[in-house]
Amino acid sequence: MNNVLLYSSPVINIIATAFFAGTITRQYLRRRREYQLYWSLALLMAVVATVAYVVMMLAGPTSGTGIACFRVYYTLGAALMPAWLGLGSIALLGKPMLTRSCLIFLSFLSLIAISFTFDATIDMAKLSQIAGTPGTGTLHPGPWLVTTIILNTLGVVAIAGVAVYSGLNLLRKRGTIGDLKSLNMLWANVLIMAGALIDAAAGTLARVIGLQSSFWAIMALGWLVFYAGVLLTGRRSRPSQTAPGTIPQPAPSSTSH
Repeated sequence: MNNVLLYSSPVINIIATAFFAGTITRQYLRRRREYQLYWSLALLMAVVATVAYVVMMLAGPTSGTGIACFRVYYTLGAALMPAWLGLGSIALLGKPMLTRSCLIFLSFLSLIAISFTFDATIDMAKLSQIAGTPGTGTLHPGPWLVTTIILNTLGVVAIAGVAVYSGLNLLRKRGTIGDLKSLNMLWANVLIMAGALIDAAAGTLARVIGLQSSFWAIMALGWLVFYAGVLLTGRRSRPSQTAPGTIPQPAPSSTSH
């Protein structure tokens, strides 16, 4: 029964994130909103990272395939994905120069993080006991840790910062934008921030709860909350109704999300 839980939780995560990634990618192909592109990339990273985790478990964590899959899982899931989610939030502001600058910096830092993580020394004893856990402490401290902390911090700061900025802006201009749509955007940013924070804290929460399999269940919950926020970003007013200083508002589509 325990083995079923260890495998079923990450598999459910794969299914959920793949569905979310597919939905947002379709939105991007239809609307060409830059923030949808970056969120799609981040969700794809989450899908690949979780698939790598499952393959690692099936092949054996300490086998050659298992070690390679662990590096892929940790690089995409622990290091890169949070920062690319944050880039999506920055792009939501509709400031092309800021987004482009952040994209260049993030791409450069991501390449460095990939190099450091794949070169890091692995604690094989901890890797052999990774089942159901996030794998914290499996890599020996080194340069990879610095880049991972920077990327995670930037991701959380970007998401939280945009959520607070957008929320305050929308509340201040509620009368201009319209009560319902302004509240939609306020809740969208709150949910996006809450989902990202839940995922960022998943490892810690799993340790506090004391159940190994809870890590992936908490991750799935975080993605669900994040996705709910993303869906709300599509329920915004037309550009002609946009008040100065608010985030860009694409026209609503007749196609359901």
